[in-house]
This record gives sequence, structure tokens and C-alpha cells, in this order.
Amino acid sequence: MTDGRTATIHHSVLADELQQEIVSGAYNVGERFPTEADLQERFGVGRYTVRKALKVLTERGMIARKRKSGSVVTSTKPLSQYIHSLRDIRGLTEFGRSTDLAIKQQGFVVLEKTDQDTGGRYYRLAGLRRRKADSMPLCWSEILVAEAYADIRNQGTGDDSPIYEKILEKYELKLGYVEQSVSAIPLNPAMRDLLEAGEEVAALMVERKYFEAGGTVFERSRNIYPGMRYVMTNVFRER
Repeated sequence: MTDGRTATIHHSVLADELQQEIVSGAYNVGERFPTEADLQERFGVGRYTVRKALKVLTERGMIARKRKSGSVVTSTKPLSQYIHSLRDIRGLTEFGRSTDLAIKQQGFVVLEKTDQDTGGRYYRLAGLRRRKADSMPLCWSEILVAEAYADIRNQGTGDDSPIYEKILEKYELKLGYVEQSVSAIPLNPAMRDLLEAGEEVAALMVERKYFEAGGTVFERSRNIYPGMRYVMTNVFRER
């Protein structure tokens, strides 16, 4: 890209070329990436184009950018988005079968009762969830099991079965319905570092409540995804 075309390089083209350099081994994981000024001089483009290209590389999980300390290579493979296709209840937890959850926190917690929520005591499991296809973190995941079913924790989390399925089987319950809400939240610095999200400031929080047939909540979950790593698709059909 030194043939005179550099003045009109689009940021996406620049991002693709820089990605190819990382993939080919020009930079090692953990190594500092060239500065904005270096890239501007090398490719003959403006600061805006360079910043947009670096943002793309960050969203692909290949570099992490931090204020005042520059960029560091974090992966030699681009991180693809997790596309969650929802057609039925099983689809809600399908990601649990294609990811691994490393438990970092566990113990009982009490949720306050509100006008919209019954609250109660729950056993909470929380940790970092990674896709089995690569080592990049997908989301921060929390699972809360109602106290009456907390013994399920003794079965471990070693297989691919979602915890809600284990509860239904062990306690001979019937699933009534699942309530899901998705909201946009800021991504705080600690969570941003944990998820290797660079300078990304937005996240999607996906919360679910699992109700048994009698209408009682037996499990809750909350997953926090860096905004660019999660896409949800729904299918709606005319009845």
C-alpha cells in the first residue's frame, strides 16, 4: 500500500491490511502495536482513518488500546461476533453448549424484594465465559439458583447441560416460561479489562428469569457482553 493510493485508503481497508500483518506474524501477542503517528506516516493517511482502523482491530479482538500507553496485540486471530439465533426456549441457552464457563465467584446472595420482583435468597455462580472455538472471552456470566434448588451446585458444571435443565430433571419440575430482557449499559474499566475489550465503553446486558410451571422463579441469569461481540436474531411467524 505504498503505490500512491494511500491518500484515499478507507479505514476498513487499512484495518484489513493491519490484521493480515498480525495474522502473518509481523507482531506477536503481547507486543506493542505501532502508534497512531507511526501508522499515519507509514500509510499517508489522516488521524481519523487510523483511529477508525484501530477501533476495528479492537472490536475484532486483535489489539487492546489503553489511554496513554498505546496498543498491544492480544490475538493473532480475529474474534468473530457471537450470533445468537432465537427460535425457541432451547435457543436461549444454546450458547452454553458452545462455550466454557470458568467460575470465579460463588456463594449465597439475597435479592431485595421490589414492586416488580419477588427477590429472595439465591446461590450465585459467576465467571468468565469463553467460546470453545477460541480463547477470547465472550461475556461475564452470572447464574443465580433459588435457595430451594441450591443443592444442584453439588452436581458441578463439567458437562454441557445448562443448569436450568439439571434443576428441572433433579427436582422433577416442568418449565413454564422464560422472561428475557436486553439492555444497554456502560462497560466499566474493571469489566473492560476482564473482557479484554480495549477502550470499548458500551455493553449489552442480557437478563433471564426461568419460571417453573407453577409460576415461581427457580433460576436467574445475567450475561454482560462488550457491545460489538453479541448479535441477537429473532424469528417471528404469523400465527
